[in-house]
Amino acid sequence: MKIDDDLLKEVHALLHPIRFRIVELLVEKPMHINEMSKVLGEERRLVSYHLLTLEEYGFLSSNYEISELPKSKGKAIRKYRVTEKLEEVISEFKRRL
Repeated sequence: MKIDDDLLKEVHALLHPIRFRIVELLVEKPMHINEMSKVLGEERRLVSYHLLTLEEYGFLSSNYEISELPKSKGKAIRKYRVTEKLEEVISEFKRRL
């Protein structure tokens, strides 16, 4: 059973430990980078790098929202969420195993 190169690249991108943890968090709820950084215990720059990679592969999308949090109330913050592609890639990979 041959798995095509594109699917392998996508699965490989998901299996990086930090990206995997990011996806786990975002499956639960959309989050801002500062929230993720704090929960993961990782530097914001590192989280940003992995978010960019996940967005490039189409696993995440983001948009700006007005914050209701006390520290940033009224400011535009970027929230990330998983896309349907995440489940599609996981399902296709499982099917081909």
